[in-house]
Amino acid sequence: MDELEAVDKLVEQARRERAPATDVGAAVIRRLRASAAPRVLPLWVVAAAAAVAAAAVLVLAIHAWTVASDPNLALFPTVEVAQL
Repeated sequence: MDELEAVDKLVEQARRERAPATDVGAAVIRRLRASAAPRVLPLWVVAAAAAVAAAAVLVLAIHAWTVASDPNLALFPTVEVAQL
């Protein structure tokens, strides 16, 4: 029980104390502006490659979906009937 009382005392002491008021925003913005801009060209290349791969997978998936929707399509050739 002594440990719980010690923790309770620490909690009460922490509640009584005020956090110091510091403004770190200006310093962070200054450091960000001083640092070199990150290179985003490799990210653009990876994003473009992923988009091309996704488009290819989409085309293959649409083709597989249309073939799978009618199993007789692979067995019988399509017959086009001319309009009379």
